[in-house]
Amino acid sequence: MNLFRPGFLKGAFKHLSILPRLIFTVRGWPNLLADCIGQDGKPYQLRTSSGVTCEIRPGASDWWIFLEIFVFGIYRRAQEDIYRASVIIDIGANVGFFGLYASSINPGVKVHAFEPFPKNADQLCKNMTLNPSSHINLHQAAVTDKTGMMKLYFSPGDDSGCTLNEVREQSYSVKTVGINEVFATCGITKCDLLKIDCEGSELSILRAATSSVLLATQAIIMEYHILAEVETIKNILSAAGFKCEVITPIKTIYAKRN
Repeated sequence: MNLFRPGFLKGAFKHLSILPRLIFTVRGWPNLLADCIGQDGKPYQLRTSSGVTCEIRPGASDWWIFLEIFVFGIYRRAQEDIYRASVIIDIGANVGFFGLYASSINPGVKVHAFEPFPKNADQLCKNMTLNPSSHINLHQAAVTDKTGMMKLYFSPGDDSGCTLNEVREQSYSVKTVGINEVFATCGITKCDLLKIDCEGSELSILRAATSSVLLATQAIIMEYHILAEVETIKNILSAAGFKCEVITPIKTIYAKRN
């Protein structure tokens, strides 16, 4: 996500109707608004009404992702799955906000969070420290179609937009874990909810997944980045026994076993 692309802030401000909800549900919201317009220069903390504390890096995309998850509710469709889950796999964990959101709904759930970008992984660890009752296990690796090493590309100031698929100004060499090795890496045999947000790698991951991996997964919620791939993704999931729902306004696919 590029905070400086044309129209981004305009798009954010169209959500000013959520300001009352923000004021009443998030402690520290004035700092978030200051960060939104580029006026906050040091890390600050936000605390939700559910008891989650998040440290926000000023000038990054943390404030926007916090709003998406904790205020706009982009993962609300999977709330019942989270509530019933024992194990969640989070592919593209960023700084851990989804894992903390899941833990606030289900304090006993274990979240395996995969995040390859070092700055994000470090921030995720800070947020875990601020929420010691959460059960988040960080795996500093990218999930893709095969295990090995790959270049992770990013643009300075856009820590949420790291990608394996599009060459950008800078890159890191990162460890990758193939989707079919993820369960072994986590030491699990079943995944109650698979969350995917990996900047364009969604289709390659699902194409590589074996039937046994998909059968061991009960529900999936994923952001799609390439509209032309949606039908192919739906076909893969439908063939594996999932009923798919496309939530177009937030570019999300929710899939649950029939």
